[in-house]
Amino acid sequence: MKVRPVKPHFFKPIQPGFKHALKIPVGFLKYLKGYKKEHAILRKDGKKWLVKVNGYQLEEGWGKFAEEHDLQLGDMLVFRHEGNMEFEVTIFDSSHCDREYAEYMLDEEEANNVEFKDKPSAEADTHNPFGQSHFLCTVRPYCLKGYLCIPTRFAAENGLTNKNCGLIIRDERQRSWNLRLYTSCSRVYIGGIWGEFRVANDLKVGDRIMFEIVTNGEKPIWKFHDISIKPSDMIPLNAQVSTPTSGDNDLPYFISTIKPYSIKKSVLYFPLDFAKSNGLINRKCEMILKDEAQRSWSVWLGRDAHHFGIIRGWTKFRAANCLQVGDVYKFELITNAKIPIAYFRYKYSAEVAKREDH
Repeated sequence: MKVRPVKPHFFKPIQPGFKHALKIPVGFLKYLKGYKKEHAILRKDGKKWLVKVNGYQLEEGWGKFAEEHDLQLGDMLVFRHEGNMEFEVTIFDSSHCDREYAEYMLDEEEANNVEFKDKPSAEADTHNPFGQSHFLCTVRPYCLKGYLCIPTRFAAENGLTNKNCGLIIRDERQRSWNLRLYTSCSRVYIGGIWGEFRVANDLKVGDRIMFEIVTNGEKPIWKFHDISIKPSDMIPLNAQVSTPTSGDNDLPYFISTIKPYSIKKSVLYFPLDFAKSNGLINRKCEMILKDEAQRSWSVWLGRDAHHFGIIRGWTKFRAANCLQVGDVYKFELITNAKIPIAYFRYKYSAEVAKREDH
């Protein structure tokens, strides 16, 4: 068996100032002896780019290559010399192609409790205020590096896997942004001017955001929604709702037990007087539900026939907290803003429940 000879190549991390020029390592110049060095040809996916070489720098033409391939700080490039000053370029997203970090990202995606609706259905009006395919996620520290990872299942369900194209996103102020979808190491990302988009929409670590598909053609169009709770949304409960029952902290709450329907139907109903008196009865929105371990879960409020309560997202919360029929719990409403926040004290002792009821 013939062994293919290893062609000389060099690695180059993308660093600040990369859009203007890129230096060829001095130690690599020995492999270029005998070649005319006025220009180099960069090859990628069957296409070629002519780049001017000045000394040992790639200059004129390099900026166009960098722009067309959406190069970002931290990317790793491999230049393989094919002879005659032609280089085959391979681009790696160093943050995601590293196996350990990629596994971390997959674990984080599950930990974030990412939710999405893969396609419109007859249940959309009842269970989902947004009829289009969409996903929700939390802004994480890695998002500050210039990209956003799209949930793997969402990408597969909507034909985004292996896509490399432009992406138009319209934000809540009806501004349009030209970003890019690209695939690296089997993961799909939003890149391009993501950093500008994030800054313009004042997105910070911990914010909850949602993207909704409007059209899914050659250049998809998405809607962006910031559903995080901003300081201006934090309206004191006593300023807008009544509190029919109150504990030591004067937050509205009710105490109940897990009923068989909560296991069978995967929903949790609220007492109607609690829902009415706290202005929830006609709401159809997301709610943040916190458990005793201070973990946060995204659930959805809405009607189910003559009942009102949590109609979506309850199954994951119940399973994570090992709730069973007969468990006593206390449900406290912390804030009643655009996205309500509630605290769920599961397996609340019957003795404490009896004492508080009196």
